[in-house]
Amino acid sequence: MNKVSFQMLIYIPLFFLASCALSVIFTRICITVLPLFGLVDIPRGRHQHEKPVPRGGGIGFILAFAIVSFLYLGLTGWLGAGGCNSFRCRLLLELGVPLFLISLLGVLDDKFELSSKLKLFVQLGIALYFYFIGAGYQSFLGFALPVYISLPLTVVWVIGITNAFNLIDGMDGVAAGLASISAFALAVWFFISGGQSDYLMTMVIFCGACIGFLRYNFSPAKIFMGDTGSLFIGTFFAYFSMVESAKAVTFTSLMVPVLAMGVPVFDVFLAICRRLYRKYILKEPGVGVMTGDHDHIHHRIQDETKNPRKTAWSLYFLAFIMVAGAMAAALVSNVMQVLSFIILLVILFAVIRFATIEFYDAATLISEGIRIPHRKFLFTAVHPLVDFGLLVAAYFIMVRVFYRQLPVNPYSFKQLLCYLAPFPVVLSLSGVYRTYWLRVGICRFFKLFTMYALASVIVLAIALALIVQEYGLDRDRISLMREFYAAYIFFGCILIMVERFMLHYLECYGFKMLGANVESRSKPIYRTVIYGGGLYCRLFITSQYSANGEKVLRKVVGIVDDNISLHGLNVYGVDVLGNADDLPRLLEKYKFDELVIALKAVTDETRKKLIDFGKKNHIRVSEFRISIEDYTEENVKNI
Repeated sequence: MNKVSFQMLIYIPLFFLASCALSVIFTRICITVLPLFGLVDIPRGRHQHEKPVPRGGGIGFILAFAIVSFLYLGLTGWLGAGGCNSFRCRLLLELGVPLFLISLLGVLDDKFELSSKLKLFVQLGIALYFYFIGAGYQSFLGFALPVYISLPLTVVWVIGITNAFNLIDGMDGVAAGLASISAFALAVWFFISGGQSDYLMTMVIFCGACIGFLRYNFSPAKIFMGDTGSLFIGTFFAYFSMVESAKAVTFTSLMVPVLAMGVPVFDVFLAICRRLYRKYILKEPGVGVMTGDHDHIHHRIQDETKNPRKTAWSLYFLAFIMVAGAMAAALVSNVMQVLSFIILLVILFAVIRFATIEFYDAATLISEGIRIPHRKFLFTAVHPLVDFGLLVAAYFIMVRVFYRQLPVNPYSFKQLLCYLAPFPVVLSLSGVYRTYWLRVGICRFFKLFTMYALASVIVLAIALALIVQEYGLDRDRISLMREFYAAYIFFGCILIMVERFMLHYLECYGFKMLGANVESRSKPIYRTVIYGGGLYCRLFITSQYSANGEKVLRKVVGIVDDNISLHGLNVYGVDVLGNADDLPRLLEKYKFDELVIALKAVTDETRKKLIDFGKKNHIRVSEFRISIEDYTEENVKNI
């Protein structure tokens, strides 16, 4: 590894200026060229600009960064006789591939506005790539982390940091300015800590590219970086923060790469807390974790300053305070580290409060939601755990059945990860858990089954790959694995579907019948016969099992319908006893005391006939209706 030498200080201003100049040139070209390809941000919704502005300008500083980086490698021997040393090849492999993919994703998103799920899927793939090539979180403060901690930590960190810069990019000059400060801070940290020279120069070049882009992005912006730039910046810093954090041996040194990106990190943390609270506690319509809002830190500061330039400078100052405090805490002696870190936290929270990030208010609201949780919120939140528990049960039951025949150790972490992990990931990303499963339509069962099948295909592919990798194309082992897989998938599906149907039954019938037994002492119970076995009959029966606050309780004893083809059948769980002419006979047999007309197109003659029957036999006759009131201008005036 090439440590930072004083001879290299000569290159720093040269490459910084070269990167800055190229970024200015390419950004200026982008302002002219990008609109020709339809990459224009039209003002709408939460946007604050008033005129169309080119977007996708991240292409400019990405090209500048790439060209100057390869120029640096060429001038320092990478293209010479020395060739590509192992460290630089590894750095290019670890960083180059993900940055290319995320740049391509950003350009496509700026052009076609891709779905958030697709972007999240690509980010997940990049996070897994970082982990499996050894660039993820493998250790913490010198202690090796087990895979079940390091893998989720890497995924959460990469996705979180990538989206942090994407979320903070909501105002002129904010994302590019904060990125340049973060890059400068890490460059200084690499220098004073004796870090890798290539890391130092990478940060210097990146800082110059971001500052060059600010020439046209600072308020009033002539171009926006778009997702092309913000996703690139987020992935870039996610990688280097993990690399540097892995070398940290003290908590304060660990905080330096984290607080170098302090403003975006805090902003995304607060955004997630805020949106979860509004979605699950306040139940605000249309709010989701991936749904944008107007309450980010830059929005809050602008509400105070009323000036986008002052807002940007306030955020720059906040970022500088975080970085300076973190470095001071990391560089002082061991005796002073605790005190310096406490001072850092005091400064941090004071500045955050000044910047109107409402930590205290948000914490108060969230604690209130936790202290008095909504039943629906708790039920929705716990359902992924229920499904995972059912799949674990299905897995271990099948392991006991096939234990002597399995070709691999079923209790190894690799096997458990293969057979269990795809299900919660696929089901969560599909939006299945947005369903309140006590009150569900049949289409949600179909979606659950479809997503379960998709996860099953992924499990099959991974399981086959592991078998082939371990034993080659051994037909016997593949056959045993296939049998175990089919039994496990089938049994897991049965458990999950049965659990869902039981919940649906409890909501539709069980809870209502239990309530009826409790309330029967204080409310009259009618033995009811329904006239009509069609859709209105079904709606009436459903309303009796789901409605609350009824003045009377009903026990449906049967249905009468003039359609002779229904006679003797069971409809909606109730027997069809005959037609209207059979009512006198049925009254004598079943002793009912209420007749409900549940028919959409009942004739006046039939209605009068049923009412007369009720009067003659002292039976309550009522009619079930569904109507929608049309509030026209005339009706509103009458109200």
